[in-house]
Amino acid sequence: MSFKSRLVVFTSLWFCLAAVMIALTYNWQKETIELRTKQSLHKELASHMRDDNPLMIGTNYNPKALKSIFHTLMLIGPDFEIYFLDSQGRITTHAAPEGTEIMGAVDLRPIKQFLKDQPFPILGDDPRNRGEHKVFSVAAIEELGSTVGYLYVVIGSARHTAIANAQLDTPYLALAGLVLMSIVGFAFGSYVLVKRSLLNPIERVTNQLEQQAEHNFRLQVDFTHQVPELVPIARSYQLMAKYIQQQFLQLEYQSSHRRQTLLQLSHDLKTPLSSILGYLETWRLQHLEPDPLIDVAFRNCEKLSFQLSSLLDVAKKETPIPSYEYRPVDISALVTECVETMRSQFSRKEVLLKIELDNEIQTVGDKDLLARLVLNLLENALRHSPVGAEVRCQAYLSEDKSLVHFSFINHIDKGAQNGTLGIGTKIVQSILMLHHSYLETTTNALTFQQQFTLRAV
Repeated sequence: MSFKSRLVVFTSLWFCLAAVMIALTYNWQKETIELRTKQSLHKELASHMRDDNPLMIGTNYNPKALKSIFHTLMLIGPDFEIYFLDSQGRITTHAAPEGTEIMGAVDLRPIKQFLKDQPFPILGDDPRNRGEHKVFSVAAIEELGSTVGYLYVVIGSARHTAIANAQLDTPYLALAGLVLMSIVGFAFGSYVLVKRSLLNPIERVTNQLEQQAEHNFRLQVDFTHQVPELVPIARSYQLMAKYIQQQFLQLEYQSSHRRQTLLQLSHDLKTPLSSILGYLETWRLQHLEPDPLIDVAFRNCEKLSFQLSSLLDVAKKETPIPSYEYRPVDISALVTECVETMRSQFSRKEVLLKIELDNEIQTVGDKDLLARLVLNLLENALRHSPVGAEVRCQAYLSEDKSLVHFSFINHIDKGAQNGTLGIGTKIVQSILMLHHSYLETTTNALTFQQQFTLRAV
């Protein structure tokens, strides 16, 4: 996925998750506050009913009085359901309609928590809905110093629950729509902001670099005038282009200086050489009998004159720009040719060259450059190997057959001489860079390994 797609997906998922968490938290908080408010508001309801009505006759309750009071209060306040419990929590009487299924008993633990004034909301059993819990008000009924029962008032009757469930919760739908619009709007705004502030400038910088690479990295003066996030990158590219320009100028100066030196040297040598040839030719004309010494000197002077003329012609010409042809290259044939070229040198040093190649391996590259690459690595391995050692050259395909792995392994001769100024390694690195690869070198006390990969076809 592209950056912009990942940004939109991540933002949408993040806000959806945040919206769900906010909705759940809001709903939980709303219900908790509503239950706490109801229970706090009607906390003394059961106590008032107990104190204002003669519920007991001696040590027994008055069923008719309770039934009348229950019915009257439920008509006045349909949001309440009133039950009379004995000391064990069993329901002894209630005002529910005939035939209504009622639980036989309720749990006394919430009732005792309520009577101990613990924090609200405290949820108790709903006798008409087994397994559900609601806020309530309760008052203990005591006779002769002992609790003989409880007046248990459920706040939020079954009728209230049925009406509430039947209502369409418009505020929730509006909130969900608003959150969804916020998600889409934020995701779209973030994408537009990132595209205008970052993606478009990056694309513009990339196009500028591609264009300037075709003109020897001659960047424009205002190249560093980018968005703040890209200024360090632009400055780094400008320093790189400046260094490349310095290298171009240095190479051009060296080439021009070398050409002028060759021209001057050719002119300085041509005049005395022509004079020597003239004297030798005059001597041969004056002496009819051939002289082997004079003939050898004359032939060498002619050869030297020809080589000097060729050198002068080359010096007058401009240095050609190298061109590379990237075509499919047979790795087996390439390595075999390089090995045959180096075979005599390995034999003179008595170093065994062992080749391990997979069959039918091909890559895309310039054949001459790759041959030079392999020759340099073989020469480097031979230089660092002791007499009688073994050098292994390996080339094999990766498991997915998309890459060709090359490896050159040799033993280390501590007395071996290093290459001149490391030019061979720099040439190898340059060739690999042109083939989008790089050289890895691993050294330990006994072996020296150089490896790289190329794309397989």
